[in-house]
Amino acid sequence: MHNVLDENDLSSSMGGNHKGTDPIPLVITAEEWKTLETGIAQRARLFNALAKDIYGEQSLWKKGKLPAALLFANPDFLQVVWKVRPVGDVFVNLTSTDVARLKDGSFVAVSDHLQVPEGLGRALENRIGVSRAFPELFRSMQTERLAGFFKKLMDGLDAMHKNIGGEGETSKVVLLASSPDNPRRAEDAVIARYLGIPLVENDDLAIRNMQVYMKTLMGLKKIGTIFRRVEDGMCDPLELRIDSGEGAVGLISSVRAGNVAIANFLGTGVLETPVFKPFLPEICRELLGEKLLLRDVETLWLGNAVDTERVLAEPEKWIFKKAFRDEGNFKEAEPKTYATMTTTAQLALLQAVENAPEQWVAEKSMEVSTVYAYRGEFTPVVSLMRFFAVNTAKETSVMPGGLGIFKFADSNATNDASASTVCAKNEYLGEKDIWVLSENPVANFSLLAPASQAITPSRAGGDLPSRAAENLFRLGRALSSSNMMARIARGIAVRLSDESWMDMPELPWILKAGLTDESQSRLAQDPENALRYFILRKDNKNGMQCVLTEIRELGMQLRDRISEDLWLYLNGFGIAEMPAGTGAAALLPYLKEVLSDSAAVAGLAADSMTRGHEWRFLELGREIECAIRTLQLVKSLLYTAPTDEMTNLRLLQAVLEIGDGLMTYHRRYGGRLQVVPVIDLLLSDESNPRSVAYQVAKLRKAAKHLPGNDQSEATFSPLDRELMRVLAELRLANIEQLAETVDNKRETLIKLIDAQINSIERIAEIVNRLYLSHAPRADVFHATTTDVSEV
Repeated sequence: MHNVLDENDLSSSMGGNHKGTDPIPLVITAEEWKTLETGIAQRARLFNALAKDIYGEQSLWKKGKLPAALLFANPDFLQVVWKVRPVGDVFVNLTSTDVARLKDGSFVAVSDHLQVPEGLGRALENRIGVSRAFPELFRSMQTERLAGFFKKLMDGLDAMHKNIGGEGETSKVVLLASSPDNPRRAEDAVIARYLGIPLVENDDLAIRNMQVYMKTLMGLKKIGTIFRRVEDGMCDPLELRIDSGEGAVGLISSVRAGNVAIANFLGTGVLETPVFKPFLPEICRELLGEKLLLRDVETLWLGNAVDTERVLAEPEKWIFKKAFRDEGNFKEAEPKTYATMTTTAQLALLQAVENAPEQWVAEKSMEVSTVYAYRGEFTPVVSLMRFFAVNTAKETSVMPGGLGIFKFADSNATNDASASTVCAKNEYLGEKDIWVLSENPVANFSLLAPASQAITPSRAGGDLPSRAAENLFRLGRALSSSNMMARIARGIAVRLSDESWMDMPELPWILKAGLTDESQSRLAQDPENALRYFILRKDNKNGMQCVLTEIRELGMQLRDRISEDLWLYLNGFGIAEMPAGTGAAALLPYLKEVLSDSAAVAGLAADSMTRGHEWRFLELGREIECAIRTLQLVKSLLYTAPTDEMTNLRLLQAVLEIGDGLMTYHRRYGGRLQVVPVIDLLLSDESNPRSVAYQVAKLRKAAKHLPGNDQSEATFSPLDRELMRVLAELRLANIEQLAETVDNKRETLIKLIDAQINSIERIAEIVNRLYLSHAPRADVFHATTTDVSEV
């Protein structure tokens, strides 16, 4: 089963542990599900009604049902959207509730997630993995399917988008994803792909005349509905958190104007405040006229003196939480379990509670039942069940399944029902798929269109978001960069492995071509150590590991744009067994693995990517970086013409070897090495896929198909003009003159190379300016030869 799970990357939620999903599902009977479904649906309706009251009439406070501090001292209350009504009057479109089963078999709600409910994508991945691993068991047990729930979610998003006037191609539904370094990003990509909607980041959004657009290569595309997966404060730096540096400036103004629908609506983070929990039964009676069906773990707000006295009399029976989130922090403060704290920590906690009791809530510790998980043997575990519900203008629906979260039971400790001990502190060790059994046969419903439905053929690709195009462009550059780095490093390692390396006159030139100034400073003392620093050290920003890390990170960002096979290779790019020995020869197997990964990715990209804009921007990046790196290699090794013939021959041998032209050269010219044919092969030969001219010719061919760059010959674009000029210089170059020396220096060659490097860098800047999103991302190093993130 774990092979299926690995292919779906279920490690995204488990901190890199691919064995986090348990093969044993958590089974809910049809009778139990009736109770749970009704209670969860009611809570979804309740929180939607509560949000409507908070950002509307605030009747609960006017009637004195709730203390004023609960709202007006709450940093999650967004006054900027007060009195703003969402489309269809639905504030909370998607909810999730963590439920625990107690020893007596009853269920209690542990916590509710109402701003950005996490785990929906992981629940979907778990279902895919477990059901594919045990298909016969899954079918024979009449397990409810999840597709119907996702269809209702998508129908709700579509209805919002249509209610604000967005029809057909004039408006889109998009998923606003968390940042690439957020653990939630992997499941955001899964949800977007399953629902069939574009995944965008904040930088992909543009606000024009209070309308929200997605920046694409073909221009701005209007957005009707945003299914947001980012916190409230990360949506609009103008009116929310300016210090976050995230969000689309003017988004709230567009929301106020009714020009865009957002699910979940802005401000729903206030509903997650723990201090609401003691008042939920009264809120339910007041707003819904119903009794709360799914009760919460007993929770007390310590702003009440009687409750404070009760809790402090037996603090070991309670778990303490801050009543409000600290302003400026998106995460809740870590819960404090009094019984497991040191004596000093206990005294400090009691003192803090006594000083400001209104800032604290206490949850009663409750023993929960255990289930079994398989880890080589059947082991009891403490588990929570996370269930999801969707509110639409017409109905509330609950997903017949969910995400099981567990940790191994401690025989010496209480099996506590608090979410803090199972999931809030990320201490859980695994996940389970939840199977809800049906009393009747289950329909094989799918989100896929029926086979009889006609599909209009399309080869469209113009709605590629600019951020995705930028990531593909950067990925192409990083792939070419890593390939040339590995080739240079291999050339150095091969020579250092020879006992007579000190007698190799070409070695200093190769070292200077491959190593940065920081690495070169180590060269005189220990060349092998300098090479290892260049290849293996992760803190070397100009070294190989920085580039390999960037490739893996870009692969994660592009997961919804590339094939599964290609993504798997990118996810493991450069991850191989580190050299065990100390000599340069020990580095060669690792470098071989890096070059193998490079070749595999190039082949998979060529085989699996359609020749649309995604392919073109990947190739643009690869060709630009390959051309620059080749020019720099020729400049480093052939700028100086050594006086002795042996050194000259060995330099020519090295430049052909690293430039991957040795076999072609020997096939054409035999064993005679001369500088003129070497320069011609690496610079001007358009039949050589490693030459600069070949790369520029491919650049021009790809550029012709870019949006707005397909003019007639009478009106060449600036990009095409620059490419034509660079290619013409290479084609018309007099190779014999380039090989000539003055005082043992090939000045004409270097003049051409410098001009070519500047021209290709200028081409990269034009591509950035015309098509890409150039907002730099903080604390991210772009490991390419040219930093063009700001144009």
